[in-house]
This record gives sequence, structure tokens and C-alpha cells, in this order.
Amino acid sequence: MRLRRTAALLLLLTAVGCGTAGSPGSDAAPPATGAPASPSAAAGASAGAAASDRPSDATSMICNPYFRQELAGALGTDIDRPLAPSWEKRVYSCEYHYPAGSMTLSVKELPDPATALAQYDGLRGSAGAVTDLNGLGEAAYKRADGTTVVRKDGFVLTVDVAKLPETFGTPPRSRADVAVMTATTVMICWKEHSS
Repeated sequence: MRLRRTAALLLLLTAVGCGTAGSPGSDAAPPATGAPASPSAAAGASAGAAASDRPSDATSMICNPYFRQELAGALGTDIDRPLAPSWEKRVYSCEYHYPAGSMTLSVKELPDPATALAQYDGLRGSAGAVTDLNGLGEAAYKRADGTTVVRKDGFVLTVDVAKLPETFGTPPRSRADVAVMTATTVMICWKEHSS
């Protein structure tokens, strides 16, 4: 039964579509001029190049209003204050504040997939006991608190749910399920925009 609900959600998210950071009315940071639209393109474009002063379009997607709306639909609840994205040391992040708690989405942009793998492995090694998640990005795991980390191309996505209650959303789900659902939504959006 749970597998069917997840499959139905994924089909719904794919049908809805994902906005980009440059979409009209966006409250997220503007995309970099000429930034690649997909994680694969961004990783390739950044290899050997000087660090950009802005995140790629794919990275910026995690904090734009269209993604926020899709996530609100998936979780059955919406944020209670505006997103305030930040870009520091090649990490783009924003905190989703809800009446019952908050979660933080962040993407670390690395110069190439090999560097992303090293970053991911370092995070995994320092996370304590983890559970591998098959079929999410190129590699993924969840920590004991439910936080999910995904590696895709030259990117490492973290969905930190440690500040959410044990169950969250409508209908209620474990915070670990909320993290996986959120990470899956990001992966669907990245895939959609790499087409």
C-alpha cells in the first residue's frame, strides 16, 4: 500500500512540473547568467572553471516559489514565512519554516562528480549509523534523525529534517519519509529540467 502511495505521488509531481529560479514572481535568488539548467550540465560546465558567484538554475530550484508550492501539495502543509535563500561557500540553502517545526534544504555545488563523490563519502562517514536509499540520485542515505543526503552529478543535496516533529504533514508521515519525499521531488525537478 505504501509503495502505491509513493508511486502515485511521484506521478502527480511529474505531471505538475517544476518551476525555475528565473520564473516570474520568484522570491528566490536570481539564477546565474547562462547557468546550466541541469545538474549534469552544471557539473560539466563548472569543471576547471572559476567558481560562480551564483548557484546554478538547478540548485536555485530548491528555494523557488514553484518548488515550494509543489512541496506544500505533497506534504499537505505550507510554510508560515517567506523563504530566505543563502549562497555561501558554494552551498545554496533555505529553511522551510512551518508552524510545527522546520527543515533545511541545501545543495553543495562541486566542480565535478569525483569531488562530489568525495564530499558525499566524507559526510556519510561522519554521519554515524545510516541507511542506504536505493534509486535516489546516484547514491543516497538517511541518518538516524531522518535527514536525507543525495549525490547527483556534481551536487550533494541535503534535506535536514532534525527540527521537524517525529510525524509531520497531512496526512501525517514520519519525518524520515518527509525527507525522502522532498529529496525525490528535487530529483524529479532536476530530471525534468535536464530534458
